[in-house]
Amino acid sequence: MKKILMIATGGTIACTVSENGLAPALSGNDLLQYVPKLKDICHIDVLEIMNIDSSNISPKHYKMMIEAVEENYNLYDGFVITHGTDTMAYSSSFLSNAIENLSKPVVFTGSQLPMQVDYTDAKDNIYGAFLTASSSYNGVFLVFNNSIHKGSYVKKIYTTDFTGFLSINENIAGKIENNNIIWNINPVKYNETVKFNKEIYENIFVLKIIPSLKPDIINMLVDMGYKGIIIEGYGAGGVPCDNEKDFIPAIKYAMKNGVAVVCITQCLYNGVHLDKYPMGVLAEKSGAISAKNMTLENTLAKLMIGLGKNMDNKALKKHMENN
Repeated sequence: MKKILMIATGGTIACTVSENGLAPALSGNDLLQYVPKLKDICHIDVLEIMNIDSSNISPKHYKMMIEAVEENYNLYDGFVITHGTDTMAYSSSFLSNAIENLSKPVVFTGSQLPMQVDYTDAKDNIYGAFLTASSSYNGVFLVFNNSIHKGSYVKKIYTTDFTGFLSINENIAGKIENNNIIWNINPVKYNETVKFNKEIYENIFVLKIIPSLKPDIINMLVDMGYKGIIIEGYGAGGVPCDNEKDFIPAIKYAMKNGVAVVCITQCLYNGVHLDKYPMGVLAEKSGAISAKNMTLENTLAKLMIGLGKNMDNKALKKHMENN
């Protein structure tokens, strides 16, 4: 049987009732006791690196997760990371980008209900995660409600529904049926040595365009020291550019001051198309980078890593658009 390391971080799956509501309290070993059939598919060791609500996850915790995989990479065949659902897509996106040439499965999972609650989804999700981690497919995945998502294409869509997550602009990687995996992708193996990137640049702002927003907000962000601005625009991802609300001079000001500007869309599907309307064409001519079909979570992860490597705008554009 495969040897799998469970990396426990907390989240709803580990919650019990406290005086202030649900709070993570169960250990990784506690969780495993509720899924005894796991012993039939793999050997499991547990590493506790934190036990927190995922709303409190920050880039320092990404580094802890990466180091947990790196330090144990040669000792295990795969990894399962139990995680709260609220920021799990951010974490899965980050590890998808931070670990290069990954030749083993790293699988995120969690639940909408705590493990100890009747009718919880936790047992099925954790079983599916270990089943995936015991497969011959490498990469970062997120397993939820019997669906296997690529870690960099997934987004939390439902606050309480057991579906939880969807793959955005990408088919799901696989489906779990009758305790077996039906894959939609082919396995990929890398000949290069695995590489763990832990240089994370955090000073990035996500700016959502709304009808009342004024362009001087970008100038303010530049003057405050932000080195990356993700603009969440309408539709195809462009920015307003009429006489009263012209964001183009503000983007040029950002570029002049060495600030990376990336355009994403508020729409879930079909991605960014800066070449479609003047609002996008002018933004791109001013130096803005298209996020193309990436989610916000994946865009943020790639920008954090690119700026962490001190890429100039030309290299950063290639890095961001290489998906």
